[in-house]
Amino acid sequence: MKNTLLFFFILSTCFLYGQKTNNLINYSFEEAFKLQEKEKKPIIVFFHTNWCKYCFAMKKNTFIDKKVIDLLNKHYYFISFDAESKESVNIKGKIFKNKSGTHEIVEVLASKNNTISYPSTIILSANNTIDEQIDSFLSAEEISKILTSYIAVK
Repeated sequence: MKNTLLFFFILSTCFLYGQKTNNLINYSFEEAFKLQEKEKKPIIVFFHTNWCKYCFAMKKNTFIDKKVIDLLNKHYYFISFDAESKESVNIKGKIFKNKSGTHEIVEVLASKNNTISYPSTIILSANNTIDEQIDSFLSAEEISKILTSYIAVK
């Protein structure tokens, strides 16, 4: 009886531990930049809206993939941000707000040729420069390749 209880305890512990590591850690801008002061890692920013079907598909399919989650949790600070959010963002004392439907932080990071497309995935280097701006749907396989090759180069 004791062996059976011990077995189920160990099994349930492993199961719970496995579930914890399968969750994508999503930071706020403030948290990611503060963490960078301690450990320099690139930041991945995923800009999305509630009305964008491709954004929804990435949330539902791409960002639940185990390989993508492992890469993001281990090598990056991941930020998922609603481009139409009303919340202010404070990055090192600079305040960004939503002034006209689109958040200022989106205009700064995701604008390409004065245009913003959704979804947009941005890679900020550990030194906070924009290294990549990808303004399209990315499958789990596509983003895994991008994340893996980015790590290899850096």
